[in-house]
Amino acid sequence: MAARAIAPSERVLVPSGPMYRRLVGSTPVLLGALAALLVARSGLVGLMAASIVALTLAGVAQFLRRERIVVTPTHIRSVRPIGWPRKRARDDIAIAVSVRVAPASGRRAHRNLFLLDGRDRLIARLKGPRWTPEDMRQLLGWLGVQPHELEHAVTARKLGRRFPRAVPISERYPFAYGVTVGAVLAGAIVAASLLVD
Repeated sequence: MAARAIAPSERVLVPSGPMYRRLVGSTPVLLGALAALLVARSGLVGLMAASIVALTLAGVAQFLRRERIVVTPTHIRSVRPIGWPRKRARDDIAIAVSVRVAPASGRRAHRNLFLLDGRDRLIARLKGPRWTPEDMRQLLGWLGVQPHELEHAVTARKLGRRFPRAVPISERYPFAYGVTVGAVLAGAIVAASLLVD
């Protein structure tokens, strides 16, 4: 469990899942191996490519490292790797839902913690395996909230029927979402190539 305080009244929780820690820790090793391979194969061009890859991976590692939940006496702020931080008043928390969410692919279900307001809108979400059950218990203890536990694992689609504002469409319909994103990207590439020609 990785918790620390920035100010006496502010608590910060960062993911402590082993997979998350390995990914963040292995980024420099992967970067070094890739850079050495590119330099050995291509000389100066490889060095330039390795520099670009290094900057890209450093940016990815920085995004991964910034994920955290900040709890103050009056607010909770969720900082995700990608996207804008969410800051809400602690009084807005109406329900905490702890549930194992099974992916559509049928792989192993992981524990998730949803903090929702009175209209079932998402305030914060901790997804396993990045966030461990200990992290989730620590956050609930700081907030003084008892979770509503769902006994059986559910799919994101079923959970989305119950809490439509808490589960994104990309999780409820991953195949359709992937096809749509792929079609939009393909259309953008075709449009860009037509404009260039």
